[in-house]
Order: sequence, then structure tokens, then C-alpha cells
Amino acid sequence: MDLLKKLSAKIGEWNYYLEEEGKPTSIVSWLIDAIMLATAVLITSYLWFVYKTKIPWLSVIFAIVVVGIISIAHFKLRAKQLERKRQAKLNSAAATYRKKGLLNLTSEQFKWRLAKALLHSGKFEDIKIGKRFLKATYKGRQALIGFYHAPYSQKVPPFEVYKFLKVLKHCGYTTGFYFTSSSFSDTCRAILQDHDDVELHLIDGDGLLKIMEKSGIFNDQDAINLYLKSEIEKSRLRRRQARKNLLTPAKARTYILYGLLFLVASFIFHTYFIYYLILSVSFVLLGILVYIANPRAKEAKPQDEVLND
Repeated sequence: MDLLKKLSAKIGEWNYYLEEEGKPTSIVSWLIDAIMLATAVLITSYLWFVYKTKIPWLSVIFAIVVVGIISIAHFKLRAKQLERKRQAKLNSAAATYRKKGLLNLTSEQFKWRLAKALLHSGKFEDIKIGKRFLKATYKGRQALIGFYHAPYSQKVPPFEVYKFLKVLKHCGYTTGFYFTSSSFSDTCRAILQDHDDVELHLIDGDGLLKIMEKSGIFNDQDAINLYLKSEIEKSRLRRRQARKNLLTPAKARTYILYGLLFLVASFIFHTYFIYYLILSVSFVLLGILVYIANPRAKEAKPQDEVLND
């Protein structure tokens, strides 16, 4: 029983890794693809070897060898794809969790976290923390560092970048950095084109997270693992809901209707009577099974009856 639970949990985890933009993809579909590929290769290679050798038993052996080689290659390819998707999901989950953590900081906390990341990055020296800006030495030059801590993932207003440029020039700096926990609009980046006499780097939330990660200031792997588990559980619940939507009384009636239509077709097209009859019985049975598996919900009691229970 424990083995089945572990297998189910592992399948749910794999399914989460395979999801792309909320579109559910199942590891079972990969297994079905592998079986279909192996079957097609087996039949094709057997027929080819029989044609060449005229020896059935030898052709079976050759065909099995070919299927084994292709199946192993296919498995390795799928394993690499799964590992790439797994790593991408892990990176995405870590970035999402850490970005939420940055957005929850106060402006003062964000300033100190930024200063710590820049200090540990090895690219900035002699960092001085002011009320509104940071000052540091970058590649032997004095640099002014501004920041905009935008809650709720708001983009940086272009006017904030414009103001920082004015301060940068007024104080005599030729190099500057402007960090944010969210993102910059195209207008913000367009402003820089009109001020090519200074070197201003706009670092958005994703770029800041990369700097923080490389500087090694994060110590949240356990928290990220818990967050990832919660996302996997959400994915599993979404799949269950999707299956419920496929197996509803309305779907059952649709399947039965299809069965009746195929039954009528079996009497119209006598040549294909048996095929249409099999399809008709299959759809009717499927509809009945769906209806039994999802009985009609009980009618809600009136409010006064509920209160009197």
C-alpha cells in the first residue's frame, strides 16, 4: 500500500514537472507513446526481416533487438527532457518564492538586503548606505545606486528613473545602478537613450534574484522545498478537478446519445453493422459507468430545514 502511495506521489510530481503554462500533461501519455512506438517498430522491423530472411523465428529475435535498442534510446531522450523540465520548474519555484519574499519586505529591509547582496557579489566595494541611495566603488569608479521597492509587482514609474538620472548627473556620477523588486516598462528603458552621457544599469527583480543567488545570501532551500510540495499538491488537485469535469452526468448523457446514434447508424449501414454496434454498446456502457461513478448531487435542503436538523 505504501509502495502505491509513493508511486502515486512520484507520478504526481512528474506530472507537475511536465506542465507548461498551466496545460496538464501526464507521464502516462509518455508511457503510451513509448508503447505505441515500440509496437510500431516491432511490427515494421519483423515484416522487414521476414521479407529479407524468410525465417520467422529469426526475424522475431532481430525485431526484439531493434525494439530494445530504440526503446532504450527513447527512454534516455525522455529522461533528459524530464530532467530539463524538472530543473526549470525548480528554478521557477525558487524564483517565485524568493520574489514573493522580496515583495513582503519593507523599503528599509529591502535596502539592507540589497546592500548585503552587492557586498557579497564581489563586484562592489566600499558600500555606503544612505537614506535614499547607496554609494559604492564599481570597477574602480564611484557609482550611485538607487532602488525602487514596488509592492504587489507594480512596475517602476518612468518618472522615478528620470529623477534618479537627474540626481546622478547633479552629483557628478557617470555610473549608476537602479534596482527594483518588480520590473521596468519600455518607457523606462527608452529614457536611457536620451541620457547616453551616463552609464545607468536598470536591474529588475529577475536580475536582482540572480545577483542574490550568486552572492550566496539565500538560506531558504527547506522553505523552497515546502513551497514546491504545495505547488505539486495544487497541480494534483487541478488534475482531479479536470477529471471530475470529464466524468459528469452531462458527459454521461452525451456518451449515451452517441451510443444511440451509432445504433441507428448500424441499421442504416448494414455493411458495417457489427462495427457500429460495438461502438454503440461501448458508448452506452461508458455513459452508464460515468453516471454511476458520479451520482446526481443531493438537492440542497431549504434553509429552515437545515437549521431545524
